[in-house]
Parts: sequence; C-alpha cells; structure tokens
Amino acid sequence: MKISKFTRLVKQTGYCFVADVQGSGMWLGNGHALFRAANLPLMEGREQVRTVLDIPEKAWEKIVLEEESYPGTTDVKGFDLSDCVQDEKQTKKVRVSASLDGKWTSCRRCDDGELVFYRDGLLAPIMDDIEDSDYITYTIRRTGSGQSYLAIHDGMNLLAVIMPMEVLSDTYLAELAEFQALCTEQLWRDKAVASRRANPGGEGLEADAEQTEMEGRNENQ
Repeated sequence: MKISKFTRLVKQTGYCFVADVQGSGMWLGNGHALFRAANLPLMEGREQVRTVLDIPEKAWEKIVLEEESYPGTTDVKGFDLSDCVQDEKQTKKVRVSASLDGKWTSCRRCDDGELVFYRDGLLAPIMDDIEDSDYITYTIRRTGSGQSYLAIHDGMNLLAVIMPMEVLSDTYLAELAEFQALCTEQLWRDKAVASRRANPGGEGLEADAEQTEMEGRNENQ
C-alpha cells in the first residue's frame, strides 16, 4: 500500500479510520474503502497517525480520526476482512466505463449477471500491488445487511475492500440510451463520409450517403 495515495483519499473525504484487527494487523480507511497496511508501524493517537500519514498540522485539524480495535476479521465496520469468505463471487471487468456527475467508475460483472460499479480512484493506494502482481482477483462480498462490496485479492491475501457506487437509475438509463442513439447516428454519418472519400466523383454516391444516414436514424427510432 502506498501511504501518500491513501493520504490523498483522506484529504478528499476529511475522514481517517485506523483499525487494529487481531490476526490481520492494521487497516486504514477513508469512509469508502479499507486497505491492509501491513507495511506500516502500529499507530495510536492523533499525533502518531498524523506523523505516519505525513499530513501538515493545519490540514490535519480538518480530518476526523476514528480508531478501533477488533478481536477478529469478520466484522470490521460491517466488512469481512478475512482472506477468504464463503460464497464470495468472482468477477470480470466490463470493458465499458461510466461517468456519473463527472466521476468515472468502472464496472465488474459476476457470472450470475450482478454488476458492481466502483470508483477507480479508490484503487490508487494499492495500484502498485495490482500492477506488479499476476494474481490479482476481484470478488463481490456482502455485509450482514445484504449490501454488496468489492474485495481485491493478491493471491490468497486480501488487499482492500471498496464500497460500490450507486450508478443505475431510470434517469441514468434514459440518458445512456440517448447517448447510444447519438453515437449510432454519428457512426453512420462517419461511414457515409468514408464512402464518399473512397469513391470520389462516383455516380450516385451522394444519394447513397444520404440513404446510409437515413438508415442510421431509423435504427435509433
């Protein structure tokens, strides 16, 4: 885990969570994710935490710090931080990303079709681990109340857990459908232009181009 990247997340949310978890070591959170901090010394008290995170005193005054100790990994802020959990589901990344109010999200899909959207930026503290390992996997787990969350593993070791983003809504799907229609129309328009360039001066090309654009519009209706 890269501490400077975690510090940036803390500054964004104004919240820092430090958990001493028996059997798993120390975990750090920013309100949206928890990260295993096995490479850091044990921290206790505001001044120690501020020093390790290397946050200036004035900036630290704006940060809410919460420290907790847990007897085990199964319920840390509602998350199960065990390296392996029964019934967690493997996922595959969906190639298309989504942007909600300017915040880019990625999406992962389970074999049963369940989708989970999450902010790529929350992976920043462990991105070096992700890029350096050939054994990174992403699974979906559930809290006791049934809320899905994303777990990131390096082989048999859990690196982090991330809360998903609420992306899907009737409004979002309507806007997505409108965007798809616009893209389809533009694709047909581009094909028409390419056809004219490939056959300069060809008889009837203008009519063919108009027909191509018309077909594209009809597909969107």
